[in-house]
Amino acid sequence: MNIRTSDSESQRYPYWRRNRVVMPLANLICGLGFNLVWPFVPLMVRGLGVRENLETWVGYMLMVFYLVSFAVSPVWGGIADHYGRKLMVLRAMLGIGAAMMLMPLAETPLTFAALLMLIAVFNGFTPAGVSLLVANTPPKRIGSVVALAQTGGLVGQTLGPALGAALIAMLDQQNRVFWISGAFMFIGGMLVTFYVGEVKQLAAGPWRTRWIGGLRELLVVPRIGLLYLLGFLFMIMWYGGVTVITLFVLRLLEAQGADAAQEAFWVGAAAMAMAAGTIIALPLWGRALDRVGPGRVMVFASVATIVTHLPLLVIDTPLQLVIARAAFGLTAAAMPTAIVQLIRIHAPAGMDARAISYSTAFQFFAMGFAPFAAGLIGPVFGLRVYFALTILAMAGGLILWLRAVRAGLR
Repeated sequence: MNIRTSDSESQRYPYWRRNRVVMPLANLICGLGFNLVWPFVPLMVRGLGVRENLETWVGYMLMVFYLVSFAVSPVWGGIADHYGRKLMVLRAMLGIGAAMMLMPLAETPLTFAALLMLIAVFNGFTPAGVSLLVANTPPKRIGSVVALAQTGGLVGQTLGPALGAALIAMLDQQNRVFWISGAFMFIGGMLVTFYVGEVKQLAAGPWRTRWIGGLRELLVVPRIGLLYLLGFLFMIMWYGGVTVITLFVLRLLEAQGADAAQEAFWVGAAAMAMAAGTIIALPLWGRALDRVGPGRVMVFASVATIVTHLPLLVIDTPLQLVIARAAFGLTAAAMPTAIVQLIRIHAPAGMDARAISYSTAFQFFAMGFAPFAAGLIGPVFGLRVYFALTILAMAGGLILWLRAVRAGLR
């Protein structure tokens, strides 16, 4: 029985075993490259001369960055459905790499923001890779395979801030680290080019750009809208919170008179803590997804997100913040994978890549909305008020989902 199952998997999904090995490595390299610089964007903006209202400057920049990502993601998803998913992985990795190489040319905050927008056009190598794996992996193995690929990316995210902090301390001009970042992105793209395979599952008919129309078709499907909402709220607190946490660290250190090296250390430690917790937990969550199912895992991750953010309302040292971020990574790591699986389950046939791309678009919007909202709320009320509002929003989304489950919406 096991031999027959294995033979059937090999015939229908001939590349899944090789992809299972290569994609985690490519994600590790690209995650390392991207996170060499991303947690340190506020420091680089400050280095370009922004001294006052840093939260607002960073908030506006990242809002525009993720609005561009939000706008183009469904377009890339439609292309993936009609021309293949591997192409979209390469678009993201190689495109980001090329854009990163231009970043050191920025000499003003506005030029820096414009080049960030160029990166945004190509953004999304992780969701593009997830879409490829979901379509080219046996259904009963999707949870563990996707979790392994995400673990590779998270290892890169963990190592990236540490290496970035060391490089920033060594370089006379901090923004030159973007060149190293771009080189890592190119290496990851080359691995995918030569070693990742796919069986193309193409949608019928010619490709047309239908941003609103495609979204309207998906939102009438029960639960899809709620999954988009939960993904949006979670990403506000997950990736959207990275730069907000950086700003929070800087505020905690102000009273201590910390120097630039201490700031880089604690910013890197906060980013690494969440990623390290996720690396430890994600393989275990991958098995839980395959055995328990994505619905139950998503509910647990939502509750964990709320609980692990409550300490941010009272902590007053960077070390306490690092511990809270590690707890968040350990307990909520499975949320993105669970949402992807649930979207694939509920999405209409032939629209899975598009459905995932819309989810990615809303998540990109969340990543930009988080620092933007923090930039508006922080200078007036403090970042703790911002954290309280995000906790309440996540709790509201979870309540809506549980009501839908109890009502029997399928």
